[in-house]
Amino acid sequence: MNVVIIVNIITSLSIMLGGLCMKKYAKMPLDHSIGFRTARSLSSDEAWQFANEKCGMSWILIGAVCFVMTVAAVFLFSADSPAHLAVLILLSAASILSVAWVEIQLKKFQG
Repeated sequence: MNVVIIVNIITSLSIMLGGLCMKKYAKMPLDHSIGFRTARSLSSDEAWQFANEKCGMSWILIGAVCFVMTVAAVFLFSADSPAHLAVLILLSAASILSVAWVEIQLKKFQG
C-alpha cells in the first residue's frame, strides 16, 4: 500500500479526532491546554465556546469527507496515482483554511 494512502487515513482520522475534542472542550470553561487557541478565542468564555464549536464541526466534516475520498481513491485509482496526493493536499488546505474561516467568524461574533 502506498505511503500517501496510509498518511491520508491517519491524517483524516486525526483531524476528525481533533474536531471531536474541540467540540467536547467547547462546553468547558476556557482551557489553555487544548482547543482552538488564538488571542480572539481566549479573550472570553463565549469566544472560546464559539470558536471550538465552529472549528470542531468543520474539522469533523473535513476529516470525514477526506476519509471517504481516500477510501474511494483506493478503489478508483492505482496506488501510485496522483489522486492520493491530491486528497492529502486538499485535507491540509481545508484544515488550514478552516482556522482562518473560524477567525473571521469569531471577529464578527465579537463585533
